[in-house]
Amino acid sequence: MITLGLMTLAGFTSFGQAAKAEKTSYTSLGPIAGFGHSWVSGMDNQQFKPSAHLGIGLIYSRYEHWGWGANLTASHEGYKQDYAWAGNQYRMSVDPTYLRLTPRAYYFFGDYKNSVRPKIYLGPSVGVKLQEDRYTENLTMNTSDVVMATNGGAEMYKTIDLGAEAGAGVNIKLMTGTWLNLDANYYQGALNATHAGNMNQNVRLNVGVMMGL
Repeated sequence: MITLGLMTLAGFTSFGQAAKAEKTSYTSLGPIAGFGHSWVSGMDNQQFKPSAHLGIGLIYSRYEHWGWGANLTASHEGYKQDYAWAGNQYRMSVDPTYLRLTPRAYYFFGDYKNSVRPKIYLGPSVGVKLQEDRYTENLTMNTSDVVMATNGGAEMYKTIDLGAEAGAGVNIKLMTGTWLNLDANYYQGALNATHAGNMNQNVRLNVGVMMGL
């Protein structure tokens, strides 16, 4: 994911530098990344579970305050839980990776001339699970095990996830047609993502560089 992000960022930076500075564009495209915490509903003894995504974002903003767009990301989600069994303490991390598409409606504050523009956004999000890993650590014995869930018997997550995402942040103009996007978002699942009936939830801090087409 890191390699893909660096390659994508390099490609879009070169494209943006080659564009004409005086060109007006209502459509921007660029790499995005985020990091935060994920968990699931209805489960006790959950711990901090690192959650990251990496991908590409698109925004169309023909009007001064309203915009529409979408993010396409590879998203690591899941949960981490502590539990006891047979006199030992365990910590289990379940890490599903989704290909996630998130259409968004944006509202921008300020006007086109501002170099700093706060924003809020809201939209649905659908994810298709690509892979699921499970890590179990015996805290008592200091041992660990990794399970690659590649078949129905080992999988804890379903294939499809659906929910909604809301966020707020700020766009900072770096140069003509190029913006640094900073925001924070919350995701709430609407379907039971696990076979046990839990829904996905996460919070993330995100960064992106959007360049006019």
